[in-house]
Amino acid sequence: MNYMPLLNAGPAVHIHLAATILALALGAFMLIRRKGTVSHRLLGWIWVGLMLTAAVSSFWITGLGSGGFSPIHILSVVVLISVPLAVLAIRRGKVKRHRAAMIGLFFGALVVPGLFTLLPMRLLGRLMTEGVALLSLAQ
Repeated sequence: MNYMPLLNAGPAVHIHLAATILALALGAFMLIRRKGTVSHRLLGWIWVGLMLTAAVSSFWITGLGSGGFSPIHILSVVVLISVPLAVLAIRRGKVKRHRAAMIGLFFGALVVPGLFTLLPMRLLGRLMTEGVALLSLAQ
């Protein structure tokens, strides 16, 4: 499998990929565990940091199609606005608003876009396609 395109990608790609993978794993964990605990609050702040890191780093990742910004960058702006609003909601005691925002961010800014990165014409999609092809050849 040829990892060179990923290894040769700029630091923004590596930062973005690390932040999104960690946010996805931590977010899934946070969704299934008890809410309102001290650990939930601490892990929540870590998740917030990961999401903001992923959003900011995306602005240095260009090249989808035209080589500049693409419609996916709108999502980064949405994250930069929605994450602080979700934090503000819980600080003001608006639990339902906070919960809805965080669940929406998890699925709308991590899960769904993550699935799109697995399309064959995308970097991670090409790696996955090559990996599946190699596995089928090995059998």
